[in-house]
Amino acid sequence: MKLIETDPNSGAEIHQLIDDPRPADNIYGEQPYSSADGSRVTIRYYPQNDQDGGLSFLDLADGSLHTVLAEAPHFPAFHAWGEHLYYQQQDGDALVLKRCNYQTLEKEDITTLPTEEGRFSYGTTSQDGRYYAASVHPEGGSSKVWCTDLSTGKSSTLAQRDDYHFKHEQFSLDGNNRILIQANKMPDVKFVHLGALEPDREGITWFPVDRPHTPRPTGHEAWIGTTDHIFISTGQDEDSEGNVWTAGLRDNAPNLVSKTPHRFGHVSVSHCGRYWVGDATQEENIPIHIGSLDSGRHKCLVLSRTEHDDNQWSHTHPYMTSDNAWLIYTSNRSGHPQVYGAKIPQEFLNSLS
Repeated sequence: MKLIETDPNSGAEIHQLIDDPRPADNIYGEQPYSSADGSRVTIRYYPQNDQDGGLSFLDLADGSLHTVLAEAPHFPAFHAWGEHLYYQQQDGDALVLKRCNYQTLEKEDITTLPTEEGRFSYGTTSQDGRYYAASVHPEGGSSKVWCTDLSTGKSSTLAQRDDYHFKHEQFSLDGNNRILIQANKMPDVKFVHLGALEPDREGITWFPVDRPHTPRPTGHEAWIGTTDHIFISTGQDEDSEGNVWTAGLRDNAPNLVSKTPHRFGHVSVSHCGRYWVGDATQEENIPIHIGSLDSGRHKCLVLSRTEHDDNQWSHTHPYMTSDNAWLIYTSNRSGHPQVYGAKIPQEFLNSLS
């Protein structure tokens, strides 16, 4: 870890968290790949020349790195701010769901996934570790959401459609184990619908997003704390006053979070549910803002200085650690994608109230 600069406006100290010859990123921001206590984050490495990819935990206190996988990984499962990192690994012909404890590094095999059902996405594990759900794509073009109770081994299909492509499944943080699902309307994805599923019943409850409620969602969405509401970014119309919204399962209409000229792409929500994070992808240096869901105020914390190319490692995918102490993001500001962290001043958060 090395200090790169201090933002002159926010006072945030910006650190390059790793320095590896391989491209690296923080994976994704909507369900942070970070420990429950905020002390460790997951780093993904991409293969480079004769070096394989991998996964490591970075300790934010001392900068130490702890290897989880020393091979190119599957995209890990969504499991926000958990005690474990859940991930798939091929073991011969079997696709095995595994987990690794953030603190002890103890690894466990959890279950073998039934790949005869179709091609599995990365999936999501519930906060209590009881359920694992994944969007699965059988041959022939249909799409379904499959769920298994890891305590009993019982599995079921929660939804199956030929006219939707399901993706970005995320378990809620409220203890009710709802599954947020993105449903892209096929074949041309003119609509991106968002809904919620429950492990013990079939059927989707839809959020009031996309037409006629909002412009088409960008595909970046996250649960808000322990509520049944989600935070999303959308496209924009000529008369748009903003493009970040909240929507609840019992709402008839969404709520525009902030009237602002900034347009945000990748978004996330703090563990406490009070703050949102978004990168302004159309602006120079791609600034990353933090905003208050209560007041509607938002301010730039850092300039990511990343430049988008055709690779995921150029996207910031910003998120806050569970203690609101760090903003974690990816940038290729040096010409080489690595993971960065900005220390969030408490005064900055106070100013959003």
